Amino acid sequence: MGRAWLAVLLVGLGLGLFALILALVGPDAVWQQVQTLGPVGFLAMVGNDAAATLFWVASWAVLLHAFRVRLRFREVAGIGVAGFALSYLTPVAYAGGEPVRAWLGSRKSGATLTTLFATLFVDRLLAGLSLVLFAVLGGAFTLTGTQFAPAAKVKIGAGLLVVATAVGLGVLSFARNYHWLSRIVASLGRLRRSWKWPAAWGERVHAMEDEMHAAFTRHLPLTALAFLLQLASFFCTYLRPQLFFYFTEGRLFSLGELAVYFNLNAILTTLLWLTPAGMGTAEGGRVGILGLVGISPQGAMAFSLTVRFLELLLVAGGVIYLSREGMLSFLGQKLRPRPGGIGARLRGALGLARGALEVGVLYLWALVPPRWRGAIFSRRFRTPDPWDYATSPYEAEKYRRTLGILPRQGSPDRPPYDRVLEIGCAEGRFTCLLAQAGVGRMVVGVDFAPEAIARARVHCPRPDVEFELLDVTTRLPDGEFDLVFCSEILYYLGSLRRIRDLAQRLTPRLQPGGHIVLVGPWPAGWLFHRPFLSRPDLRIVGEHREQGALRPYVITCLERAARSAGPVE
Repeated sequence: MGRAWLAVLLVGLGLGLFALILALVGPDAVWQQVQTLGPVGFLAMVGNDAAATLFWVASWAVLLHAFRVRLRFREVAGIGVAGFALSYLTPVAYAGGEPVRAWLGSRKSGATLTTLFATLFVDRLLAGLSLVLFAVLGGAFTLTGTQFAPAAKVKIGAGLLVVATAVGLGVLSFARNYHWLSRIVASLGRLRRSWKWPAAWGERVHAMEDEMHAAFTRHLPLTALAFLLQLASFFCTYLRPQLFFYFTEGRLFSLGELAVYFNLNAILTTLLWLTPAGMGTAEGGRVGILGLVGISPQGAMAFSLTVRFLELLLVAGGVIYLSREGMLSFLGQKLRPRPGGIGARLRGALGLARGALEVGVLYLWALVPPRWRGAIFSRRFRTPDPWDYATSPYEAEKYRRTLGILPRQGSPDRPPYDRVLEIGCAEGRFTCLLAQAGVGRMVVGVDFAPEAIARARVHCPRPDVEFELLDVTTRLPDGEFDLVFCSEILYYLGSLRRIRDLAQRLTPRLQPGGHIVLVGPWPAGWLFHRPFLSRPDLRIVGEHREQGALRPYVITCLERAARSAGPVE
């Protein structure tokens, strides 16, 4: 309860500071400045931030490769962006994101948490070295310029010295393998003899330090490459104000002015990340820092808002990834809420956020041209079983519950259904399971990814199973069916209009008394399934909401009425 109230207090403090600064500067003037950026300037800012993210992800990917952690680049990107999102939303930088990055990386690669934390520590050290290098290169401009009085220069120099010393000592200690972290942790056992955890944790930290030492010895060439990629990422960050004020005011900063912004902003973000994402403190700091190089408060606030919007796009991507991995539900469970308490409200907020993001996926997918969708899935299916259907306990449990909701239960000797259709069958794992369980005399699986259909035919060479390559947004397989499955597929259609069109074409193909089973994320599934649920010729005969799973879902079974709602196509 105390932690939950502290989180609410910090969020309120940050939003309050932000609102106060915006009110003092003038929201109308700020918005006018933002509008002058224009579409070309906005795309330039987006491209610059995308490049910064790509370089940063590539840097961590190189370190993972050095430590022989086997993760695909898209997995590294997803985990990295998810970690950024949690770091952004926690009051202290990296308090939330790094443990989750390590946990997700370990779960997906099979590597130990010790190894993953070692890569993350090296990653943060290299980021610190990059910051120090830019600070040192720009320090000459900052400390020899005329923007600051001698007393202010002393304070700035002291701040940069603290950051540089901390990073330098960290790199030196791990390069020489002094084991200072494990010694500190183990020494905590002297405070109380009954404590057993300091010794155990000390051993784990000792092993992690040994692996970090390897990064600066055996893996030094790859570590150097990761460092260069970090420098490239920081350079893109360095260009942010240059791009923004070039497009809004036609101004080009000198190296000295950029150094002033970068160095002071580095100190600000390192020492003053007190509220989530530095909300309020970052805006106030940028107004003051940019004022030193002649930028008005309105311009500085417009720049800060644009940067925050771009950061929130990345945060949204990270939260979507966390939702897909079930982490939002997992984090919500860790709140241990009491009914009516703040923890319960926060869990409810997490559920609404997850549902809103999953609904957002529907509309984002609608913007993708149809020919690109096929290319995206073909690329995804380059790797066998890209969604881990064959090995995931979560998927196995969902399959079990999906079969359990059927009104007609049978056996391989007496299948209760004649023709069964699975839309979006992927590699045919569930399609084959339907045949093995004796659900239907003939089971048909359809998908629009050629790689998936080819692999499905290899995995399930049964005479009672057919696989067909087609896109259900344009046509359906021939004939009628008395059982249809649409599992985790409707949101890929791209819009409610396409889902409604599928419902209108599919329902007449369902025999009277036949069943349609819909499976989708909860609570977003309430919207995805609506075009089917609202049809008068379909009625709900069974529903199961699995809200305790890492990624909640809903299974709905509908039965077609005796009379058809339209002609058979």
